[in-house]
Amino acid sequence: MTSHSDAIMQILSNNQAATVLFLEKVIRDVDIGVHNHEIGSPQRLSFDIYVMLCGDSSPQEDEISQVLNYEYLVAALDETLKLGRASLLETLANRLLDRILEPLSVEGATVVITKLDVLDGDGELGCSITRMK
Repeated sequence: MTSHSDAIMQILSNNQAATVLFLEKVIRDVDIGVHNHEIGSPQRLSFDIYVMLCGDSSPQEDEISQVLNYEYLVAALDETLKLGRASLLETLANRLLDRILEPLSVEGATVVITKLDVLDGDGELGCSITRMK
């Protein structure tokens, strides 16, 4: 598995610059989990999404049409959550990556999902998946 840092280094090894769009700390209530007490009981999840593009995304004009509109990250998250229940964070992260990687200009992405209320303040748990095209 490639880490987020490794993915950026891979892009930079072939290019002079890389751009990372991100969406961090978005919280959604999601019905997820494998245990009986989790099924039907939504849990608070935090989503951090990082999208890697080649180059410095330097638009010729200061217009939204000149760059990848990063609002697609929110739309991708909300659309993915409507696909139906996932039992595993890994399943949900991969579904989200499938959507995030759709634009042609995207070279790679990282999704970090954290369960916020599981460990009662004694740390956090979740998963992080990075995928390159």
